[in-house]
Amino acid sequence: MVYNTFDFILEGWAGGEKEAVDCAIQMAWQEIEISENNIAYGRYVATANGIDVYYDYGADYYFFCPEGE
Repeated sequence: MVYNTFDFILEGWAGGEKEAVDCAIQMAWQEIEISENNIAYGRYVATANGIDVYYDYGADYYFFCPEGE
């Protein structure tokens, strides 16, 4: 599936879902570029502060998208 993602990931070993949601709340997303990425194993986690949080269970990292993208 193609996602419009921020050019930032959180490695799975660096934290879990709570840490990923906290990251979505605390980051200055307006300063990070967005690019189109084809991610085969994305699983929706939550929406926080207008940011959708997903987990790529095939590559073990969290990625972030603008809400509704």
